[in-house]
Amino acid sequence: MNRRATLGMSFAELVMVRIGHAVGLLCLLFILPILPFIAVAAAVSALVRPDAETPEPTYRPDWAE
Repeated sequence: MNRRATLGMSFAELVMVRIGHAVGLLCLLFILPILPFIAVAAAVSALVRPDAETPEPTYRPDWAE
């Protein structure tokens, strides 16, 4: 943290800044290892998803004809 940025800040404000940095770091450490798996899942989902232009056949039982 920049020394000039901390001038005039109370102790509680400095503690809150440190807590904010710690929470941000924990979020990054939690999200970064999972991000490649999310990207692969999104790519596979986009490839497997059926085309919207071709409607899927509707099921009609024999008694409905």
